[in-house]
Parts: sequence; structure tokens; C-alpha cells
Amino acid sequence: MELQTRLVFIDTSAFEKKNYQFGQHALGRLQELIEDEKIHLLITDVTRKEIDSHLKRKSEEAASMIKKMQRDAMFLRNTPDLDCHGIFTKVKGDDIYAVISEKFDDFVENGYVETIDVSTVNPQVVFDAYFNNLPPFGRESKKHEFPDAFSLEAIKQVSLARGYSAYIVSDDGDMKSFCEKEDNFIHLENVDDLIDLIVRSDKAYEEPAKFADEIFEQLLEKIKADALQALEDGEFNYENADPFDEIINSIKIYSVNVGKKNLQNVDAERAEYEVEFEVVVTADYRFSDYDRSPWDPEDKQYVFVLSNESTVKHKETYTAHITLAYTDGLKANAYIEEFYFQDTYFELTDDDSEVISFKELDINGE
Repeated sequence: MELQTRLVFIDTSAFEKKNYQFGQHALGRLQELIEDEKIHLLITDVTRKEIDSHLKRKSEEAASMIKKMQRDAMFLRNTPDLDCHGIFTKVKGDDIYAVISEKFDDFVENGYVETIDVSTVNPQVVFDAYFNNLPPFGRESKKHEFPDAFSLEAIKQVSLARGYSAYIVSDDGDMKSFCEKEDNFIHLENVDDLIDLIVRSDKAYEEPAKFADEIFEQLLEKIKADALQALEDGEFNYENADPFDEIINSIKIYSVNVGKKNLQNVDAERAEYEVEFEVVVTADYRFSDYDRSPWDPEDKQYVFVLSNESTVKHKETYTAHITLAYTDGLKANAYIEEFYFQDTYFELTDDDSEVISFKELDINGE
């Protein structure tokens, strides 16, 4: 598929999926493409405020987690020569926000991103959609979709006035539904898809991109093997567990396959990809069962806490950044120059999971 337009709007959800890493990784590459005028990015004043509020909230949450970690890991104060001792540096939410918001400002205030004022939108259009349950008001919590509704209408006005269609980048289902009913809107799921589309549609990259894909296929087994090793060496967390509770006893990885690859950058001797790996994992869990545990109302505490064990199969998708190099543009010289997963840990979710076994343990843990 070739690039249909250079007009682009990116929803808050797409930035959140990239962990708001402005100036780094995929968002850093996106900024380069914007400044090279490969696309013209539109952002509404409402979206800017929404992102800013998310950055403030996440900064406060991160600071709170650091404080909790400092209390729970107090013993590490005895290890001033280790890198981990740095967790005891006092960090406030405002300190974190100052760093993150500056990166966001650099992203939107570079002279290439255009901010659109939603005050030009007729509120009646938005309220008609709201009362008639039309996209983006497709869920019970539809009142929370008002910022999206005003943003989409504002982008629609710009698109129609300039005579260009516009890409809407979002993994929000209601936004996708809105795009499906608008001839001028083209929906994309995420930022990686957008970057891949830009690079592959640039004539200057046409042949290098094809060659890079051939190199990728040549190194596919090695790529999968490196992914498997990284997963086996990595740390897994369960989404519904307290972040400081260790409930995973063991992990077994059954399969690792490439689900989708998006080209981020390419030249005659190097190519960068964001790759989604489809991973099947089984996890053995042991967790407390307070419902079965006896409670002492006089002492206001549990007499003892019983546990349960379960084995669950998870199907997850994890994204990695891969740089392939091929000195002198030769396939014989091809190798994986860089490989790392975007996250430092791998989260196990209930989205696509199956309980294989479950056992209630007695007081002896049997």
C-alpha cells in the first residue's frame, strides 16, 4: 500500500502505546520524518492538553512507585557501590514531569507540527452524534469521548478545507468506526504502521527496502532465536498482580513467531525494524486465597493464609527493535547489529489465555 496523503493526526492512545517516549525509538524516528517534511502532523489543542494531563498523572504515579520501592528495598541502602543504590535518590512527580514535558514540547513546537483549535467546531454536530450513539460515542462511558469527538471534527474540517484526505492513527475502536464513515479519513492502527508506510512509499527507499526485507527473511531463524533467548532471560509480570508480589513460580515459552514487521529506516547497508513477536507462554502461578482463609475478628487478622496454584497458557505480543547490517550491501555480510525489546519486562495478560490446571492448596501447601 502506498502513502495516500501526507496529512496525519495521531490520537493520544497511539502515543500512550509508545509510552510517550518522545525523542526516542519510534517517536524519535517519527519526529525525524516530520522534520524532513515526509508528513504534515496535525494535533488539536484538546489532544495536547489530554497528553499533558496524562504525563502529569503518570509522573506522579511513577514517583509514588519509587517511594514504595525505596521503603520495600531499604536493605539496599547497605550497597552504595551498586548501581541499584540510585533508587534512593529523591525524585518528585514534578521532577519527572519537567523532563517528560520538555521532550513533548520539543516534539510539538519544532515548527513542523500544526496545532488545530477545536473552537471552530460546531458543538451541535458533536452533541447530535452523542445523543444518537454515533461514533466515536460507541461505548457506555461515552461522555469520555467528547475530546476525541471535537478533535475528529476539527481534523475533518481541515481535511475538507485543504482538499486532502487524512490518516487517523489510533487503536481506539470508536475512532476507527468514525473513520469508516468518513471518506476523507484513512485509519491506521499504530505509529509503527505509519512509519512503515512513509518509508516504503518514498521512492528513494524503494529498492533498499525490498533488499532489507530479503535480508530479514535470510536472518529470520536467527532473529527468532535471539527473541527466544531474550524472553527466556527476561522478567515476566502478571497484569492483575500487585507489582511487588512475586506470584509467578515458573515460565515456559512454547513458541515465538514474527507476527508483523514495520520498517523504520533503511539505507544501502542497514535497516531498522519494529517487529511484533507472537509468543505462546505457560506460567505456573501461586497466589493467596483470602476467601478460603480463616479470619480472626478479635485480632482483625487472618489466622493463616491459604494458597492456590494454577497453570495458564498465554498468547501475547511483544515488540522489539531490530537493526540489520550488511556491509558493502552484500547478503553474505548480513548480521543482526542490534536487538532489544521495547519493555524491560514482559507482561502476561488475560486477553488471550487458557487455564490448563488449577488446585486449591491446604495449610501444608499440598
